[in-house]
Amino acid sequence: TPAHLDGKIAVRRTDINSEQGIGPLHEVFKVDFPACTQSNLVQLKVVGDAHPGNFSGGTTMTNSASTKNLRFIKQGKENRDDGFTIVTELADAHGLRAVHTVICRDNQPFLEVFTEVENGSVQPLTLEMLASFCLGGLSPFQRDDGSQKYKVHRFLSNWSAEGRHEARWAEELNLEKSWSGHGVRSLRFGQSGSQPVKGFFPFVALEDREYKVLWGAQIAQPGSWQLEVFRQSDVLNLCGGLADRESGHWMKTLQPGERFRTPPAILSCCEGDIQDLTGRMLRYQHLNDEMLPRSEQHLPVIFNDWCTIWGQQTDKLLAILADRLTGIGVDYLVVDGGWSEDQPGIQNGIGDWNISTVKFPDGFKKLMASLRQKGFVPGLWFELENCTAGSELYEMTEHLLHRDGFVLQAGDRRFLDFRDPWVHEYLGEKVIRMLKDHGITYLKTDYNDTIGLGCDGAESLGEGLRQHLDGVQRFYRRMRAEIPELVIEICASGGHRLEPSWMELGSMGGFSDSHEGLDIPIIAANTQMMIPARRNQIWAVLRKEDSIERIYYSMAATFMGRMCLSGDVHDLDETQMTAVKDGIALYHQVKGAIRNGLSRRYGSKQLSYTSPEGWQAVVRTAADGAEAFAVIHTFKNSPGSVLVPLNGLWKVIDCYKQDQIEVSVIDAALCVSGLTDFNGLVVKLKNNELEKLT
Repeated sequence: TPAHLDGKIAVRRTDINSEQGIGPLHEVFKVDFPACTQSNLVQLKVVGDAHPGNFSGGTTMTNSASTKNLRFIKQGKENRDDGFTIVTELADAHGLRAVHTVICRDNQPFLEVFTEVENGSVQPLTLEMLASFCLGGLSPFQRDDGSQKYKVHRFLSNWSAEGRHEARWAEELNLEKSWSGHGVRSLRFGQSGSQPVKGFFPFVALEDREYKVLWGAQIAQPGSWQLEVFRQSDVLNLCGGLADRESGHWMKTLQPGERFRTPPAILSCCEGDIQDLTGRMLRYQHLNDEMLPRSEQHLPVIFNDWCTIWGQQTDKLLAILADRLTGIGVDYLVVDGGWSEDQPGIQNGIGDWNISTVKFPDGFKKLMASLRQKGFVPGLWFELENCTAGSELYEMTEHLLHRDGFVLQAGDRRFLDFRDPWVHEYLGEKVIRMLKDHGITYLKTDYNDTIGLGCDGAESLGEGLRQHLDGVQRFYRRMRAEIPELVIEICASGGHRLEPSWMELGSMGGFSDSHEGLDIPIIAANTQMMIPARRNQIWAVLRKEDSIERIYYSMAATFMGRMCLSGDVHDLDETQMTAVKDGIALYHQVKGAIRNGLSRRYGSKQLSYTSPEGWQAVVRTAADGAEAFAVIHTFKNSPGSVLVPLNGLWKVIDCYKQDQIEVSVIDAALCVSGLTDFNGLVVKLKNNELEKLT
């Protein structure tokens, strides 16, 4: 809890014996009806042990007999170079040992938590649920069941509609305590498959609305995961980790002496609102910033040819694009899908990764060399985990995933089995050597379908999936080790892999597959709450028929992360191109705040993303508080002017806007007037108070 609120922690009631309907039962049966039941720090379930009761079968596996059989052994604090850990050891009478670890880093506003179990018995045992964390006793500020005090926060996600924030009362979610405390209330949600951000982001938060305190949890897991909000009594509990047997077909058999560790959970707590909480939790994804390639320390602008050429690349077209982009502030030039296909844009034959001689008769190596000579870092698209019909790999089924004995296929895609050493060596030649031989140091990795529940080859489909994805991420680490300067863009049909374990392996993530929609600023602001802005790659697709208003609208959205241009840049007129160049120039001025800062979102709540109304502003403040910038967008039925709150006294330094729009600072607010529907603008700000001090 926030330290300054320690004095507000309530003394809980012990029972509900005197409540309506309970008194007669208490008198007749001579038993107490407890008001508060605490949940165990470690939550697990072993096959063969009793399931939890209270009508919880099929709903939750928390508080099973396996959990209740654990007994406290010891707890200790261990120092680290960057902080300390708290390690708690539990064990049962049969030799199952559980070690719960909390990592606390110096000057970081989050905790990292995981659980490791060891089979210390002489017989194999099979887990069917093992949580990374369990945070119980919420809220400590309420002495009773906190009626109408709690909200649950989640971030929903669909293809091209990533990150919609949902905040609902606990009562709306049917998480209200029962009249007697019997019957478990549980909201268990998650994702099954290899696209972990397909339905929800792996995040949950509980808010005590009376005290404005939030507790949040995020799972760093590349595949199936689950989170739960559950209660039986006055208190609510958060729990989560790997998807269990019921929700992810996961079981794991441990031989005597064998160990298994959960994926980490990131936990934080703060007083404020959901934006304060997510800002704190995002710091976890900044831990490896200094390990990124040297080029990434400057947040270069990207141009991707997909929405320009649509997979129909030729030497001539790419040369025209490179000439147009030279000298305007673009550093990465990415050749997207199509380079390995002799026929344009059909996406057949994915997996063989043979450079098209039809499209590049003079040789691909020569083309890449010419891009470098013009000052660009060349980039290339792969979908290295999949294969499609027409490739030789598609028929090499012994190296592909299976389910129930059949080749696992989703749509027209089959999946390589990354538990197979042959697959690693094959891709070592096709991907790593190809990148090295051609001097390519930017890799866009796409992933355009999901495995679903799991695959054969392990004790359960879910464990097969986990082992496979562990192999996938091992190959990504190998790519980074063999090409240290390699910039990796994690794309999975846009935003289906925007979670911490994937972001740790890449420099950026594709925010969405919304290339040209009106919803781009909305989605970009959403995903900025789940991944750091420096990793939030946003499309600005520029068309020759775009009005100047539309150019500003598209360009301004990219200031909420990494600017990725595409479209008809070679066909823009002088006025359009000037607006593009001006946007890039200001982007380079504010990159410090993008690289390391905090964002605050204001404006209208959007019901429809495809037909948005009102306005939105995102204010991004640099970590040192000296500079900031505001990104403002208007939608249908826009107000003529808006006031954007600013924390402190600021002055306008520069703007990216159309001439008719006026901006000024009035007291502690940015005043923007002259607005019409579908404007986009950026205002650079300087802290007036800090300037006076210096």
